[in-house]
Amino acid sequence: MKKIFIISSLSVLALVGILLGCKKVSKGFISDYMYYTPNPLIATQGNVVNSKAIELDGTTGPVKVKLLAVRNMDTGQPAPDMLKEFTIKQFLGQITSADSTVALVNKKIVLKPALPLEISEIGGRISLSQATANVATGNYVIDVQVTNIKGTRDILNACKIQLLPKAHYSLDAGPFFTTSDPDTETGFSAQSPLPVTITYDSKGPNKIRFVFLDKNGTAFDPSAGQIVTRGDRGNFSQMNPYFSVVRTTTALEWEFIDLPNGFPIKDGNNGTGNYYRIPARFTVENRNANPVFFGFKALSAGSYTVTVQIPAITKKP
Repeated sequence: MKKIFIISSLSVLALVGILLGCKKVSKGFISDYMYYTPNPLIATQGNVVNSKAIELDGTTGPVKVKLLAVRNMDTGQPAPDMLKEFTIKQFLGQITSADSTVALVNKKIVLKPALPLEISEIGGRISLSQATANVATGNYVIDVQVTNIKGTRDILNACKIQLLPKAHYSLDAGPFFTTSDPDTETGFSAQSPLPVTITYDSKGPNKIRFVFLDKNGTAFDPSAGQIVTRGDRGNFSQMNPYFSVVRTTTALEWEFIDLPNGFPIKDGNNGTGNYYRIPARFTVENRNANPVFFGFKALSAGSYTVTVQIPAITKKP
């Protein structure tokens, strides 16, 4: 009898083990601590800005992300303008070298509706479009919902968005100048900081002016050959093949096209670098002056004056 009892007990244990082994195993993991970086996401009105995908904190992918709400952080109230469609300029396709005229470029620009704020369903990337030009500046915050094979989490205050006033132009840091020997490419001095200031007139025609001043604020005369390009180095005319440069007594001038992502969109021989020269025969110091600046871009319609003042150089009377 004992043997029969032992065998029966073992059978029961085996059956229990089988039943336990058949229990459904929970799949995946979803974290309560998913987050965005950077946070806050900083943008300017009218410019395209994209965040990284939401950081999953070990959550099993793939995930689907849904925008639940966007609020004004200062008031706590909903921000409906962030979710409202506005008509903006957009590109139909990439601008290439074949688009060599204003008319051909304009054929690739259309007016289309767009939302200022969108969240990518896959990965949760935050996208801010040019339509933010129609949204008030300030601090905003979003709530999102994340779903994967394990379940769903609502992430409240998932990311702050700081919307700054529209920037009408951009210019890279670090403009510089050198001096060099007359009529040659020798004897270059060390690079020195170059003061560059930009003024903008929203009511003016679409025009960009480069003005070059000596240390006393006297303008050099491009129409008299006092401002020249530097061989095959980059310059703004290379970036603006649509309009010829006009050389006045005080400035180099170009018209430009008001484009969705700013102008220019083409690079020159040195990327966005503008390399110019005042020949030595026009300076008291009898030295070439070589101003260099990168990344100037007009982000709105209107008139721009880029003023470059060269220290340590005096215009010859």
